[in-house]
Amino acid sequence: MEKELSSQRGEDVNETSMERVEEAEDLYERKERREEMLPIVIFRLSREWYGVEITKIKEILRKARITLLPSSPEYIAGIINFRGNILSVTDLKAILGLPRDEPTGGTRIIAIESGGLETGLLVDEVVETIEVQRSKIEPVPPPFPLERRKYLEGLFRWDNRFVALLSVERVLENKVSVG
Repeated sequence: MEKELSSQRGEDVNETSMERVEEAEDLYERKERREEMLPIVIFRLSREWYGVEITKIKEILRKARITLLPSSPEYIAGIINFRGNILSVTDLKAILGLPRDEPTGGTRIIAIESGGLETGLLVDEVVETIEVQRSKIEPVPPPFPLERRKYLEGLFRWDNRFVALLSVERVLENKVSVG
C-alpha cells in the first residue's frame, strides 16, 4: 500500500510538473506573440499631425521666452533657458516647409535628446500620448517631398488621421551639419 501511495504521489508530481511546463510554454508563446508597443507623443504643426518617441523626450515645456540669435539658420527659432542651460529651439515648420503661424496659448517646446545632442522642438500643440504597435508604422510613401521624408521614420493611423513619426536623430543631425 505504501508503495502504491508513493507511486501515486510520483505520478501526481510528474503531472503537476508537466502542467507547469505546459503553462510556462504557453506563457512564453503569448509573450513572444505580443507585439512591441512604441510610446509616442502626438503633436500638431499647422494642420498636420506628427509624433515623437517618448524615450527621446526630456520634457515638454510651455512656450518660454525665446531669444533670437543673429545670423542663425532659418530653422533656429532662437534659444531658451532650460534649467540653467541654453537650449536651442528648432522651428520644425521651417525644416518641413510648413506655413508659419504666430504662437498661441497651446504652443509648446518639446525638449528632445539623442546621442548627446539636444534641442527644443517648437510645436503648435501637444495633443496626446499613445502607444502604437511597431508593425502599424508604415514607410513614408514617395509622394512626400524628399526634403520632408528624410526627417520622418514612417506613418501610422491614429483617430482617423495619419500621423508622421519624426526621426529625432535626423533632425539633430541636420542641426549639426547645417547649423
